[in-house]
Amino acid sequence: MMTILLPTDFSNNAKNAIFYALELYKNQEVNFILMNAFHPTHDDMANSITGGSLNDLLSQASEKQLQELIAEIKSKKQLNNKKHSFSFKSVYGSLVEIIDTFVDKHPIDLIVMGAKGMSAVEKIVFGSNTYAVIKEVDCPALVIPDKVSYSSPSTISIATDFKEIKKKNIFATLQPLVKDFKPEITLFNVTEEMKSIGADEKQMAQSITNILDVADIKTSYFKHEDVIYGTKEYVKQHNTSLMVLVNKKRNFFEDLFHISFTKQISFHAEIPLLILHD
Repeated sequence: MMTILLPTDFSNNAKNAIFYALELYKNQEVNFILMNAFHPTHDDMANSITGGSLNDLLSQASEKQLQELIAEIKSKKQLNNKKHSFSFKSVYGSLVEIIDTFVDKHPIDLIVMGAKGMSAVEKIVFGSNTYAVIKEVDCPALVIPDKVSYSSPSTISIATDFKEIKKKNIFATLQPLVKDFKPEITLFNVTEEMKSIGADEKQMAQSITNILDVADIKTSYFKHEDVIYGTKEYVKQHNTSLMVLVNKKRNFFEDLFHISFTKQISFHAEIPLLILHD
């Protein structure tokens, strides 16, 4: 049985991501954990008599909303699935720290989160929440852009630099989706100069083919002068349903001078993104 963590702030954006996950894994036995991180605002504190009683009230309100959300899920015929079980966790504190600690202590297979639109303000929100989880928490994360409606993943595109992957079984996260939907899978790299597929590229494709137990995985280079917009163009031309990114750890100086490809492409996302960690 899979265990999937569903962080929520009870917004429509978060709810859309939750409903998407329920549809995507409808054929799998899954324990979904709905999580809400709460903390008092300045207004809450100004209107409160004591900090302790305020936290109790916020905790009760959080738990009530989580219970109501689970009840809403079960009331929807298309989401009420006997293969799915639900629990909830209401915790005081920072969302990223809470998720990081929770993942360290519990066997979580996947985190599913929503990503808001791409206005300047929403980029800041994305950067401080969803992207922070992607960057800091060592767990596969599925990011669902705001207002994206569910569709089964018929085409999966894996963005790669064709360099060695340290975690040999990193793509095992895709196994349930491959089993249920039998998608076409392609490894691709956006490059300024067109390249030919060599032994390293073929070896990586064969390795993933073996892990996922599929007949074939295609490989390709896509010529474009800008890696971000080239990736968007590739996804559009190939009718990609789900894009997979491998987030590789960087050292301090690389982080200082390098604008994360994962962060940039997340800001431009128009389809679901599965982030894996190497």
